[in-house]
Parts: sequence; structure tokens; C-alpha cells
Amino acid sequence: MLKAYSFHDGEPIDGAVLVFAHNFQKAKKIAYRAVNSWTGCEFIDVKGHWIRNDAWLKANAANQEKLAADEPHVIDNPPTCKGCELWHDELDAFGYCETCTEEREEEEAERAGGEHG
Repeated sequence: MLKAYSFHDGEPIDGAVLVFAHNFQKAKKIAYRAVNSWTGCEFIDVKGHWIRNDAWLKANAANQEKLAADEPHVIDNPPTCKGCELWHDELDAFGYCETCTEEREEEEAERAGGEHG
């Protein structure tokens, strides 16, 4: 079964790829080709981690044909949050991660409170 991994060559916020592979070592080999193509980094510079809760990414970001065939692959442009522009988390129906949704709700509550206060 394929697992989801995030790989980058510095800070993930500066750019990262999503890899679906059977294990970390295979994922890093796949990720290196993708990351190196836009950063020119060395293999040793590529860092990553396993994304344990990957059901949403499998359903919404993975290549469904490759996932069904159990074929490792890289996604260099997964769906990102409209707020923080990261893809590490599940997105709601409006395209926001949980953190940004909470922030938006707090801002809306403050605005509503200010309008009536």
C-alpha cells in the first residue's frame, strides 16, 4: 500500500512535493528527481516525512489510476489552502485548512461583534 510523504530541500513552506510510495527510501528517490529539477539540490539535501493521516490526500491529490495500481508517484502541485497556501492538511469545501477556517471564523465573529457593539 502506498503511503504519503512530503519532501523539500530546505523549508517546506518554500516548496515541497507530495510523494506516494511504499516506503521512505523509495519516496526520497522519487522526490529527489522532482525537487532537484527546480532547485538543483543534492540528494543529501532532500528532507521529508511520512504523512500519517493521508486519506484526504489520497482521495483529493493522488493520481487515482496510479494509486489504484499501487504505482509510486509524485504530485508537485497538490491542492493548497486558500489562506496559508500549504497542502499538509485536509481542506474544507471552501478550500481552507482547519487552522485557516478557525482564523476566518474568529475574524467573522469579531466583525459581527463590532457591528453590533
